[in-house]
Amino acid sequence: MLALCDCNNFFVSCERLYRPELRGRPVVVLSSNDGCIVSRSDEVKAMGIPMGEPYFRIRGLLKKKGVTVCSGNLAMYGEVSSRVMGLLSRHTDEMEAYSIDEAFLNLPGASVENPVEYAADIRKKMDQWVGIPVSIGLAATKTLSKLASEEARKYGAGVLQITEETAGTVLDATPVGDVWGIGHKSAIRLNRWGIYTAGDFIRKDSLWVRRAMTVRGLVTQLELRGQPCLPLVTTPPQPKSIQVSRTWGNVLESLDDLHCAMTDHVLEAGRQIRKNELAAGAMTVFIRYGYHHRGECGYFTEDAYFDNPILSDVELTRAAMRILGRIYRPGYRYTKGGATLFNLSGANYRQRELFDSDAHERRALYERLSHAVDAINDRLGGRGLYPASLAAGGWKWSPRKEHKSASRTWGSASNPASAASSPDPFNFF
Repeated sequence: MLALCDCNNFFVSCERLYRPELRGRPVVVLSSNDGCIVSRSDEVKAMGIPMGEPYFRIRGLLKKKGVTVCSGNLAMYGEVSSRVMGLLSRHTDEMEAYSIDEAFLNLPGASVENPVEYAADIRKKMDQWVGIPVSIGLAATKTLSKLASEEARKYGAGVLQITEETAGTVLDATPVGDVWGIGHKSAIRLNRWGIYTAGDFIRKDSLWVRRAMTVRGLVTQLELRGQPCLPLVTTPPQPKSIQVSRTWGNVLESLDDLHCAMTDHVLEAGRQIRKNELAAGAMTVFIRYGYHHRGECGYFTEDAYFDNPILSDVELTRAAMRILGRIYRPGYRYTKGGATLFNLSGANYRQRELFDSDAHERRALYERLSHAVDAINDRLGGRGLYPASLAAGGWKWSPRKEHKSASRTWGSASNPASAASSPDPFNFF
């Protein structure tokens, strides 16, 4: 028996966790730079406001309807997600964190006599200990459990189990386009062939599905029939590349401002490769100039390859600054930039310099320093240590967050200088 635990309107629920006065009121959460709607409360969904709608188009409508607008706060959402996953991991020996707000759990059949009651207990603890409402779907496969969780949320049941006896009724009532693994274009094609519901889809001949929708379509059909084909991925694969890029909140023109922005991005990329115990054999740096410049839009970019893979902030930042100095063109108005680390390899399996022992010792010192900074920042829950040049640069590149909620988490502020100075009182894990 598999269970999919899905947080209801996760970003909105996180905002309500720190602002209880928003409960029961219409709320939307915006993407980076306050661009589009990425999360809606049930009240907003009832108004017919679609997901992904650009904020500037419906700003007036939201104000007229009395909708509270919140800027996205990914650091806060990440902290709340870690609490959710920590609680779920206590109830299973095998868990796949599918996204920031979803996780598949393998329920031990020998110790769980009533899966519905077991899931209801998880849901109750999630509400009491973390404060996030969740919907849980129970079924024999991942695709069916995904469908069960959506049905549980849609009808307000909270927990729904799809069994062999009830699967037919649920699938016949589910549009084929709502099935996890069937995209919009595939649903249109299936409708042309007379397949309108998930029930119609599972009754189709498997060979026909294989020819029409490749192996992925066949896997989805078998999953809907109750045959497990998608195993739990408890250990995520190592990334092949790591990219950190941002559309900046202000247009940058000077090289000094670009240095500050790129340093911030490279530090985040370095933290990620060290977290995965990797080292970078190459780096790409790019900067984009926008339509402000002669009505044009384009990129300046360049790659750099390292003889010995690197992972320390000092070496990564120096390499990025060298590239940035070569691709920078004065007179342009830059709107976005970022760095990509690729040719990744294990940090513990690198070849040492044969003739330059001083270089090896210096590199080891830089790496120990970077790991120490990571440990301090992890303990603080955010960015307690960062180069002074970032604060001196005024954080001009930070995304616009005109509607950001004040939160009490250490890592919730995009500007570390404005982060809260007291520990998070809700951190139970």
